[in-house]
Parts: sequence; C-alpha cells; structure tokens
Amino acid sequence: MTILSRAVLSIYRIFHFLHAGTQIVVEGILLGLPGDQTADATTEQSYGAGSSYTNDGYLDSGFQFWEQLAVQKHFKAGTRVLVAAAGGGREMIALSRAGFRADGFDCSRAMVETGVRALAARGISGRFTWAPPCQVPALEGTYDGLIVGWNGYTYILPRARRIAFLRALRAHLEPGAAILISGAWSPASPSVIWTAKVANAVRICTFRKPEFETGDAFPGRRRKGFSRGQIDREVAEAGLSVIENYRWGPFFAVVCRNL
Repeated sequence: MTILSRAVLSIYRIFHFLHAGTQIVVEGILLGLPGDQTADATTEQSYGAGSSYTNDGYLDSGFQFWEQLAVQKHFKAGTRVLVAAAGGGREMIALSRAGFRADGFDCSRAMVETGVRALAARGISGRFTWAPPCQVPALEGTYDGLIVGWNGYTYILPRARRIAFLRALRAHLEPGAAILISGAWSPASPSVIWTAKVANAVRICTFRKPEFETGDAFPGRRRKGFSRGQIDREVAEAGLSVIENYRWGPFFAVVCRNL
C-alpha cells in the first residue's frame, strides 16, 4: 500500500466518522428539543397530502403479504375491523373487498379527505374519520379485529404515547380480538444508541424528563426502530398477548390478542 493510498483511506475514515457523528448530534437535537405538538405537526407536514398513500394504484393494491397472512389466519371472516393510522384507506378497501366491515381513522386531514372520496367512489360504506395524533376518535360499538396501518406505529414517539394509544384502542375491541401491528426493526449501529442519548441530554438540559430509548431517531420525522424485546414488552404492557411474529428485511409484523 502506497503512502497516497493510505492517506486516501485515512481521509475517508475521518470524513465518515465526522459525518456520522454530526448526523447523530443533529438528529438527537431535532428528536429531543420539540414538544409532542410540534413533533406531530412536523410529521404531518412531512407527509403533505400523502400522495404515496392516496393514489388509486396504491389504494387498490390490496393487502400487503403479511396483512394477507394475518387476516386469513387470525381474523374472523365477516366481522368488524378497525384500522388505525389508515392513511388513504388502502387497508379499509382491502378488508371490505374480503368481506369484512371496516372503519378507520387517521391524523392527516388531507389523507382522510382523499380516503373518504375514494371509499365513496368504490361503493364502500365504512366510516373514515380524522383524529388528533395518537388519539382515538369517538367510535360506535366494538370491533372484532384491529389493524394499525403500515408505518403508523413506527411514527408514534415516545414509548409512553404508543402504549397509551394501544390501551385507548383496546377499549373498542372485543375480548380475544386479533390485532396486527407492523413497523421497522432497529439496525445494529452506534447511531441507534447515541441518537436517543443525545435527545435525552437535550431534554435534561431543557428541564424535562428523558423519554427516548434505543432505536428512536429523526430521519425527517420522529421514527422508532424496534428490537424484538421492545415490541414484545410494549404490547404486553398495553394488555395484549403476542401470538405470531413475521419478519422480512428491516421490517416486522406482530399479531396479538386482546386479553
């Protein structure tokens, strides 16, 4: 190896170290500094009108493969299913076409408005409403199943808000109801650990309790990457029992029962 090649590699490694460190610090500050209301507004603004989740091709694409597996195996045919974080209504459309009666809600007004029109255009009568972030709207009756829409659970931070959200949903579920939750696994890297540490340091410096944990990040919006232990502990604390797990690439899905 020549002196020049050693220098090139050294410069790259120094740059990579500085870049990674800067990213951790910036994401940690953006994660820890805003309050929940500001963070919620940032998340909604980052989605905009949600064109990726409201175009006809996506809405009519049916179940994702893990949703298909879970619904066929664990959801009782023809029953009422609630979709939380329903986006533009894809899951509601797929459920209705599979013979279920589906209602849903989302915290994006733009996506709900588009979803209501999409359901009407397809002759689907399910109720689709707006709710504030991490809150459950007024609902009529109880449901035999629940799907937390793709990406929905991943973007609820911190942990206490996710557990409170699941507990609020449980109040509208029958005992033994099946619940499908999906999200992202946490990669094994220093940034996974240190971003949360920086965020908690920011909260302490601004006289607030630390509340973030390994896997919490800010890639343009608050986002949670889970370990298997984290998701299992969360659903148990919310009063749910895990009955099946799916995993593919950097993502997971877990099927639970309402105790």
